[in-house]
Amino acid sequence: MSDWKDDYNLLGLGGLTSLVTNIKVSFWGNEVLIECVYNPEERLPYVLAFKDCRDIRWTVHDEEEVGELEAEFLGISLGDSAHRQPAVLTTDIFEISILYGSFSIHKEDNLNPKMADLETEVLVSPAPAVL
Repeated sequence: MSDWKDDYNLLGLGGLTSLVTNIKVSFWGNEVLIECVYNPEERLPYVLAFKDCRDIRWTVHDEEEVGELEAEFLGISLGDSAHRQPAVLTTDIFEISILYGSFSIHKEDNLNPKMADLETEVLVSPAPAVL
């Protein structure tokens, strides 16, 4: 990822580090919201919103750290919208690649992008099925 610093600067956040605090996947993977904080000392929240997603790939780099509440944001390549080239976000714990239709960033007043009332959930049957 040779150009990740350029793409991080395109987000208009400044030169300090960010942490990934949560990832929300809704509409069966068609929408991915990556919740972050900029400047861990001041904890200024923002959201990276990917819409019309077609492919999501996830790689865990550090299995010992998967219980951590936050991952250090190491870099981002925004790729190209309209499903031409995936965005790749790298942290110290995982890397996620998202082939998307559109991207936006939500900061300060516009922090909560519209989301569906229903998010994709893992459903667990109360009793095992008998075949």
